[in-house]
Amino acid sequence: FLTGITKFLFSPLAITVAASMVGSYIFALTLIPIMAAFFFKNKLPNSDNKKTKNALGFFQRFIDKLGAKYKKSLSKTLELRWPILGITVLLLVISLFLLNNSGYELFPQSDVGQMEISVRMESGTRLEDANKTIAEMEQVIRKETGGDLEQLVANIGVFYDLPAAYTPNSGTQDAFIGVQLKESHETSTFEYASRLRKKLREKFPGIELSFNTGGMITAALNEGKPAPIDVQVKGNNLKILREISEKIRDTIATLSSTRDVRVLQRLDQPSKNIDIDRIKAAELGIEPVEAIKNMVSALNSSVTFQKSFWIDERNGNHYYVGVTYPESAIDNRFVLENVGVNSSISEKTIPFRNFSKITDGTNPVEINHHNLTRAFNVYANAEGKDIGRVSDEIQSIINGMELPSGYEVNFEGEVAIIKDSFGGLGLGLVLAVILAFLIITPLFRSFRKPLIIILAFPFGLIGVALLMWGTGTYLSIQSIMGIIMMVGISVSYGNILVDRINALMGEGKQKQAAIIEGSSDRFRPVLMTASTTILGLLPTALATNPGSEANVPLAIAVIGGTLMATIITLYIIPIFYSLIAKTEK
Repeated sequence: FLTGITKFLFSPLAITVAASMVGSYIFALTLIPIMAAFFFKNKLPNSDNKKTKNALGFFQRFIDKLGAKYKKSLSKTLELRWPILGITVLLLVISLFLLNNSGYELFPQSDVGQMEISVRMESGTRLEDANKTIAEMEQVIRKETGGDLEQLVANIGVFYDLPAAYTPNSGTQDAFIGVQLKESHETSTFEYASRLRKKLREKFPGIELSFNTGGMITAALNEGKPAPIDVQVKGNNLKILREISEKIRDTIATLSSTRDVRVLQRLDQPSKNIDIDRIKAAELGIEPVEAIKNMVSALNSSVTFQKSFWIDERNGNHYYVGVTYPESAIDNRFVLENVGVNSSISEKTIPFRNFSKITDGTNPVEINHHNLTRAFNVYANAEGKDIGRVSDEIQSIINGMELPSGYEVNFEGEVAIIKDSFGGLGLGLVLAVILAFLIITPLFRSFRKPLIIILAFPFGLIGVALLMWGTGTYLSIQSIMGIIMMVGISVSYGNILVDRINALMGEGKQKQAAIIEGSSDRFRPVLMTASTTILGLLPTALATNPGSEANVPLAIAVIGGTLMATIITLYIIPIFYSLIAKTEK
């Protein structure tokens, strides 16, 4: 039920869990009976009733006393079934409210020990000045991170050729700084990002900064976007797009939980505009296309439009071969006017100044498209609050804006993937409940008794919601998958309880007696399976190792759901059975 990158990241988890359940079922029917017959072949029927004084005996007596207390409490529970059901339903309503307001995100934040700082200076900044600024920023970073710093790499500017596809930089005014912390860093990456954001803004006012602490997994999940929040404005006119984007940027920046709010596209890149007079060019025997190719060759290289290769026979490597002006020759304000072009009617080369007008101006730094439509992007990070609630606040702001005709504003990146993934997982949860009902219906040969088990599932959300609220865990793909797993856990607990009660009623016992005795008989197995599940996931929930925070929501959801499913199985399912199941004649 997942699509895109989330399918490739989380489908293996679902397949592994499903395969392990199938394997455990096969071993339970084959290996366990064989091993039981081997280990208990000399065991007398009533030998377990003998008291032992070791630790195992103490634990045995503790469980027996707990079972006896449970049996008494169950009798009182059945007497007060309606008040207890009312309290349980009230807790469910409260839990759903907490779950709905706990916040949500695509994937839990994990301290990967690295961050990327995107830097954007004034448009047209010279490479030398940009290099000087980045060097000063590196000194601030080194001083702040101290002994926790492992590596620091900076990339400045862009080469306007094939390498431009592999860098987020759009010009000499752009740079990014990669910071790698040591594996044993004492201060978290998020704390360093918060400190550096404040210090760099104070020392370098007017420079746009953005901090990305997500790492590879987050970059893959949000489709390579430089920030988790991407508000996309689409339309035709670049100036109107810029006005709308700046208005959204200024409004978003007022929110207390947003950081690094900026507009990706700019329209103020200093440029030289070349206006070719086609009539004069024709009179001079010049083709405008050939003229532009000469200009590109002079400033960049002829390789961009004419691919020529030279193969080194010694090693077999091939190299591009092209012509261009040396850098020293183009560091002159008159160089563009003097670029020569061959004429078809004259042996002399004709300089550009004879058939064109060269003026100073500004142009867009870059023009982006989405489905063939021009688009501007407003990026933002979130701090102190989850992505979901921040995006909801931004959405309410966008809904209150009046947009010109032909222009629209949408969320892209991580926020769009959240909505799509949550929708798929929600459908998966509904189908899991339906499939569970369809599977156990023929086993019980009844529609009423499977309904008892299925009705108990929603109450398991009480444990999930309370534990997530208590630990400050946000709803994410991981936690929803934990809720789906809880469906199987609660159904399995309900199965063994209802099956035992059915067996006792088949032996002729009254419904009330069969419920109490059957639930008491299944107290130990339910307690054992719940304990193993909770204790097995406890280390994952504690996230003792750096970078292991990613699996915490899954463990929290399963532990909370299992804990509540155990209580529901032992108390609420007997109540439902007494109300819904028919009395056998």
